[in-house]
Amino acid sequence: MKKLICIMLCIISVLCILSACKSEKTGQTEETTSEPETTQQLITEKEITLGYFEGKGFNPYKTDSPLNRNLLTLVYDSLFVIEDGYRVSALIAEDFTNEGNKLTVTVKDEMYFSDGSAVDASDIVYSFNIAKDNAFYAGRLTNIKSATASDSSVIFTLGKEDIFAEACLNFPIIKAGDAGEKAPVGSGRYILKKSGDGYYLKANDTTTRKEEMTTERINLIPVSADKSELYLLQTGDLTYFFDDLSDGEYTKIGANMVKIPLNNLVFLAFNSKGVFAEENLRRAVNLAIDRTGLCDSVYEGMYRRTKSVFNPDWHIAASVPLSENPYDTAQAESLLEKSGYVYAYSHNAYRSRNFEFLKIRLLVCSDTEAKLALAGEVKKALEGVGIGVELLEKEYSEYIDCLKSGDFDLYVGEIKPGANMSLSAFFSSDGSARYGIDTGSVAAKAYYDFTKGAIDVSTFVQVFDSAMPFIPLCYRDGMAYYSRELSYEGSVNEYEPFKNVYSWEA
Repeated sequence: MKKLICIMLCIISVLCILSACKSEKTGQTEETTSEPETTQQLITEKEITLGYFEGKGFNPYKTDSPLNRNLLTLVYDSLFVIEDGYRVSALIAEDFTNEGNKLTVTVKDEMYFSDGSAVDASDIVYSFNIAKDNAFYAGRLTNIKSATASDSSVIFTLGKEDIFAEACLNFPIIKAGDAGEKAPVGSGRYILKKSGDGYYLKANDTTTRKEEMTTERINLIPVSADKSELYLLQTGDLTYFFDDLSDGEYTKIGANMVKIPLNNLVFLAFNSKGVFAEENLRRAVNLAIDRTGLCDSVYEGMYRRTKSVFNPDWHIAASVPLSENPYDTAQAESLLEKSGYVYAYSHNAYRSRNFEFLKIRLLVCSDTEAKLALAGEVKKALEGVGIGVELLEKEYSEYIDCLKSGDFDLYVGEIKPGANMSLSAFFSSDGSARYGIDTGSVAAKAYYDFTKGAIDVSTFVQVFDSAMPFIPLCYRDGMAYYSRELSYEGSVNEYEPFKNVYSWEA
C-alpha cells in the first residue's frame, strides 16, 4: 500500500507543478478570475490527480524534489526525448549532425512557449548553461563543454567525440531570462495554473502535441509530512505514482503495479593500485560471485541481468548476446593460483608465497539496507573461495573520503549513466566513479575508441570482459503504481514518467 500511495502522490505533484508554472510570470501560472476553488473542490472534480511536494517549488532547475522534477516533464519540453530502447526522438529539435567534437542541432520552426513567444536557439543556449550548473542535470552534460547559437541552430562542443551525445540533450528548455522565476515559462504539454489555494495542470494550446491530448485538466495534490504520498495513495486521492526505489524498499501493495526499467547500474569496482592490479585476481572475484542469486536476494526481482557492461535494453547493445551468469568457483580458485596464491587447508583461505593471507577491504555506503545486504552477499561469496574480506560500512561522507584516499580494495557502487550509456564516469580523470580505476588502461582506450565509432560494441565488450576494471552486477528497476480505476497504457519511462498521461482515463 505504501508504494501505491507514493505513486499517486507523485502524479499529483506533477500536475500541480504544471498548473503553477503558467500563473507566475508571463502567464505560465495564471490566477483564475472566477470564485476561488479550494483544493478539496479541485479533488472532487478530478479525472486524474498527481502529487507535488509542497514547498519544493516548480522551477525545474531549483527544486530538489524528485516528485516535482518528474511532474515538471509535463510542463517543459527538451530538444530530444528518450523512447523505447533508449532511442532518441527529436522534440524541439528538427534534426542534428554529430561530427567530431561538434554536435549541431537545428531548432524546429513554429515552436512556441506557453505565453505565445517563439522558442529559438538563444533559449536553448540559455537553458543549457543553467542545466550545466545544476546538480541534477550536470552529470549527463559533463562531456558537453559549451553551446553557441547560430541562426536557428545550436552548436554544442564536446570534450571527447561521442557518436551518441545527442541522447544527453534531454534537459528542460525554459524561456531565456526565467531561471530565477518560481515557475519559468515552458513549451510543454501542460501549463501550471493556480486556483484558490490549489494548483492544477491545463492543456497547453500552443504545444505541437496538442492533437495527441485527450485530457484537458490534471489535478494536483500537495504532499507534506502530514499527508505523505503513501497516505494520499491509500486514501485514493492520488491516481498514479512513480518510484525509482532508491530507498531500497520493495514492498508490494494492493494496487496495480508495473515495473519500469531504470538506467541505474549496480557494480563492484576494484582498486587497481593495490592487490587488484593483478588481472587474474579481478577475474577470479568476478567468477566467485553468483550475480543472479545475489541480485535475486537483494533486489527481489526488481532488476535486469546485464548482457554486457551496458544497459541490456539499449538498442545499440542488442547485438551482444546475453551472457551466462559467470559463476564458476572452480575456475575462480584456478585463477587465484595463477595469481601466485596457495590454498592453506588449515585456514580455509588463500595465502601468498610469503605466508600473508589474502584479505581485501570491501567498502560500502550504509545509506540503504539494500547496499548493505549486497555487500554482505559479496563478502560471503568471496570467503567461500578462500578470499578473506573486511567489510567497511561507512556513512556517505566517510564513504566518499575512503574512495578519494584509496582506502579500499573493492567497493559497492551505483551510478546512472546518461541515456548515451556513457562510461566516462569510470574512465575519465574527473569521473564520479573513477576511484581505483586505471584511466589509461586498455579498457579505457577501447571505450573511447567505441564512442568515436572506431570499433563496434562487441569489440569493446570483449576488451572490457578481459580486463575487468569493474564488475557490472545488474541494472535496477523502478515501479509505477496506479489506481484500479485508471485506464493506463504503460508507455512511460524513467525520463518521462507521465509520457502519455493525457491519454489516460480515470
